[in-house]
Amino acid sequence: MKRFCPGVFYYAVIRMDAVAMVEHFNDPIATAEARALETKKYLVYLVSCLDMPFPTNFWYRYRVSPIATILRAEEPANGITSDMVIPIYPNTYHPSGRISPIRPERPFPFPNCYHWIDTTERIRIRRRDEPFDDSNAIKLDAGEHVMINVKFSEDYKRIDDFFHELDVRAEMEGDSGVGSTASASPTTSSAPGRSSPPPQANPPLTHSDVTSSDSEGRDSPPEKIAGDEGIGSSYKGDEKNLDTTVEELFRMDIFNLSHDHTAELLPLVDLWFELTDHLTADTIPSPLDLHKECEAIARIVHAARLRSPNVPTPSRDPDRMSIMSDDDFLSEGSVYSFGYSAPANVEDEPVPHVDDVEVVHLDAKADFQKAGLCARLRKKARAIYRRLPWSVRPPFLPYFP
Repeated sequence: MKRFCPGVFYYAVIRMDAVAMVEHFNDPIATAEARALETKKYLVYLVSCLDMPFPTNFWYRYRVSPIATILRAEEPANGITSDMVIPIYPNTYHPSGRISPIRPERPFPFPNCYHWIDTTERIRIRRRDEPFDDSNAIKLDAGEHVMINVKFSEDYKRIDDFFHELDVRAEMEGDSGVGSTASASPTTSSAPGRSSPPPQANPPLTHSDVTSSDSEGRDSPPEKIAGDEGIGSSYKGDEKNLDTTVEELFRMDIFNLSHDHTAELLPLVDLWFELTDHLTADTIPSPLDLHKECEAIARIVHAARLRSPNVPTPSRDPDRMSIMSDDDFLSEGSVYSFGYSAPANVEDEPVPHVDDVEVVHLDAKADFQKAGLCARLRKKARAIYRRLPWSVRPPFLPYFP
């Protein structure tokens, strides 16, 4: 089938275009650094589409799982061991023999591949001039896709038990140290020149930071939406409660109509379904290499943004159609930032993960009333939605093929 955007549950090859990711800055330094970045082709599994796709979009956000040819890289600090993998048939080897292979609908062309646990990445897949043709692509049916989580369930339980044991151990150590801490506190507090070291601000990210925050970031549902105490409860309060509910609905972005100011940090990739045209069993890179590329380009984009804070962020569609557009947030001459100031040495500044970046901050000149902003957002949303015929109005689903 030919589609304007890729379907999900497919295996594909991707490669990042680092230069295209910094073109909007028109920054010679960023361009030179992007050109120097060596990018590889990676075998990935398309887990989910994070956008409601439109044919006019320049790119589409996806969550992908890189495929490996070796066992999982261990992460002792996170309780992850090398046997937390699922073989892809015709590969049937598992270190403990407790997990049977995943079986694609078509024969998988590589005999040595694995799904790794907890290695998903968020990317932007660039739209092509010609449709994506998945007629001969390798795919998992819905049942096999669900079985990935089922097969990993025991491993996730092991990880949960690992962290639970750490919590219990820390709690026991804390309880045993209460008495000694209380008796020692008067002496230590009066000792001259002795003070506890300040907490480190913006600690450098590790591989586990990015992979864990990927499932806990802006794509996760909000913990609580105002007005969910019961049917009709939002009508009992004042107007403030109604505005809060509307704001939370906009924040969920169920219609894919909000402008994402952090999208420039996501790798922009080209995608192909012809696996054997781009890779062989011996040339499939490690998922860790993909993660290193993602961190490297995020560092380059981050530094370019610090040098050029006024440059508009790239839009996903040519008309910049958005419920929450730049006009709503930025006044004439105002500057938004990502919640940090430029350090003395940009290269030493840790790269913020896209899920940890604060979307918009306004300077003192951008002064407006919150109620007025909510009213404009509601008005624009109603106007945009009325223009959509019923046949193309999206349902309340994250993605439909």
